[in-house]
Amino acid sequence: MKKLIIVTGMIILASCATVKHKTAPAAEDQDQLILATLWYQKSAEMRALYFQCFRNAEISLSENLAWAGRTKPAAVVLDIDETLLDNSPYQGWQVIENRAFNNEDWFRWVELARADPLPGAVEFTRYADSLGVEVFYVSNRTVKELGPTINNLAALGFANADSTHMLLKETSSSKVERRALIEKDYEIILLVGDNLADHSGVYEKRGTDLGLGAVDADRRLFGTRYIVLPNPMYGNWLSELLKMTEGRTEKEKLLKLLETF
Repeated sequence: MKKLIIVTGMIILASCATVKHKTAPAAEDQDQLILATLWYQKSAEMRALYFQCFRNAEISLSENLAWAGRTKPAAVVLDIDETLLDNSPYQGWQVIENRAFNNEDWFRWVELARADPLPGAVEFTRYADSLGVEVFYVSNRTVKELGPTINNLAALGFANADSTHMLLKETSSSKVERRALIEKDYEIILLVGDNLADHSGVYEKRGTDLGLGAVDADRRLFGTRYIVLPNPMYGNWLSELLKMTEGRTEKEKLLKLLETF
């Protein structure tokens, strides 16, 4: 009888430990985000770069619009996160709370619909609209996030902040098919984003050279057809690095990748 009580007690303790493990929030040191997030939030250089990029976007848009030979109405395609909306408070929260990215936390942030506009972003969409260029948003926010995303953009005054002009992710993260849908009725004369994959499917699989060769091949498109905005916090550039490196944590992997003298 005594042995039975001991065994039963051990089973109960094991069960409790299992439940605790399942419900405990995932904790992971996010210190590697600190400097990138602070640069994004606090540096005058970041602000200057965004003004510069959107000024270049205005110049390129008007020049591309003047080209003869178009048979369809002109359109500009923009990403949303870290292109138009500043989500760095979410990254800051990750650092403070030691939380790796997860969809549940991200959705809680999106639902607040209080991301600030990035410098020059609202004005650029209004400028494009004033020229008669159709403004489309192609983002990897999910369709579940459509409502709060529209609310956030519309409250800030972005042009065409509605479901007709917003193509969010349904199944695939690739934006190639969504851009193709736009191209059925419009000619895309400019693409704006913080990730190279916002501009072309060529950059979705970067290979062993991390996409550097593809960038060199497309060098004449940057500043004319492609406008790339700075984002040191996350993106394909980071995920590709992490995939090719071994380590227990993200920070450990990144330290192995540093070049030194």
